[in-house]
Amino acid sequence: MMSTASPERRRDGLPVRRSPHAAPLSVLLVALALALAAPPAAAQHFDLERITHQTTLDNGMQVIVVENHNVPLATVEVAVKTGAMVQDSSDQGVPHLFEHMLFSGYHGFDNANFGQEATALHAAYNGTTSEELVTYYLQAPSRNVEKAIGMLAQMIREPHFEPNDLNKERFVVLNEMGRDLSDPRFALHRSVSRLLWGAGWSRKNTIGEQLPLLAVTPKHLREIFDRYYVPNNAALLVTGDVDTTSVFAWARSHFGGWKRKADPYGAYPIPPMPPLDTARAVTVIGDVPDITIEVAWRGPSVTADRSDTYAADVLSQVLADDQSEFQKRLVESGMFQSASLDYETLAHVGPIEFIGTTTVDHLAAALTVLQAEVSQLGNPDYYDPDALRIAAKQRRVNQSFEVEQAAGMASVYADWWSVAGLPYYMTYGDSLSTRTPDDLARYAQRYLGGHPFVIGALTRRADAEKVSVMLQQYLDMTEDR
Repeated sequence: MMSTASPERRRDGLPVRRSPHAAPLSVLLVALALALAAPPAAAQHFDLERITHQTTLDNGMQVIVVENHNVPLATVEVAVKTGAMVQDSSDQGVPHLFEHMLFSGYHGFDNANFGQEATALHAAYNGTTSEELVTYYLQAPSRNVEKAIGMLAQMIREPHFEPNDLNKERFVVLNEMGRDLSDPRFALHRSVSRLLWGAGWSRKNTIGEQLPLLAVTPKHLREIFDRYYVPNNAALLVTGDVDTTSVFAWARSHFGGWKRKADPYGAYPIPPMPPLDTARAVTVIGDVPDITIEVAWRGPSVTADRSDTYAADVLSQVLADDQSEFQKRLVESGMFQSASLDYETLAHVGPIEFIGTTTVDHLAAALTVLQAEVSQLGNPDYYDPDALRIAAKQRRVNQSFEVEQAAGMASVYADWWSVAGLPYYMTYGDSLSTRTPDDLARYAQRYLGGHPFVIGALTRRADAEKVSVMLQQYLDMTEDR
């Protein structure tokens, strides 16, 4: 979206990975030895609680501050629990459109626009939209934090939905959609996701659809905004070189007058996701040299199946290790050039996704090996307890590096706040460290082996027919088991 030298943040499209926060491999190799002397896992959440300061304003808005004074920079972010999950088929893309409209409709001092005022603060800014969260943020020198809080407060509390702005921004969003759809990997993921979620696809479709975006009116934008953009459904996150007492005072000054309203999810609850009753396959054609395979299952919900979400993330980390049997049989064997299995933590059913690249010559054998490997994930003997202990030490190193980058921690805290709540994040590392081979096997039995899935392949046109036949054979093979 609009930004001034904005750092990379989560974007619409390919799935967000909330499973174990990874430091670069070169850093891990140097730091892993330090993990042997790291504090026990049970101490991790105390470290996070020590640097995390929270309060709740009288209007219900949560304020979260993470102090780190190493660099004179800070991130100021407003997070709102909304996103694709609130959409029906008639307004797909509207939560994403708010990202653009609030920035575009901002009127600052002397009628300055948001970009002009951000530049005066030497700040980068942007917004993000996902399934269960919309954010707006500024990264600025710490001396400008109060002004950054004031800018975001004014933008959120005094929105303008002018017809001219809407006519301009809707086409900006449509251009973004066209850009994303031109990426073959995005097209594959979107095709697989449509089949995975079925009638519930609108509640996962962050980028939106053309017709709803063309049809939306300023009145409709205002109705949706007034429903979800309320202080008791929002949080202010400030991380970096800041003083907590000052931030709390600034939050009360700029956001305290924002009036509390009814919980939007009392009157408008999120419907349950309709079940996936059968396995399906899709072939996507693109100008690509190799074949990308994506297999997706319905995973756990963090609100209903919390223990399984921990097992999901541990499983993903263990399988990603270069020394794992999973990597040896799929990648070192030459069947796949790369292979990963990840889960996205969400409150309203997260996807589990395998992504691998191979060639048309290896595809049949690669799918056979993949099926055999997935079928073994439900066996506790598949997992090496030593690998789980090493993974726990790696996570402690990763978290230490993550916390040191405090200016960027706002996005991490916002993600977890929206889908699981901060207590989940505070005890996240500790909870992952207590997972056992039985826990991982139980998770795989509940969501992977023997459960409906969607398999998609991205391939060049010349191989499309052959690939489609092999995908159908894969479906038949899994049904026979």
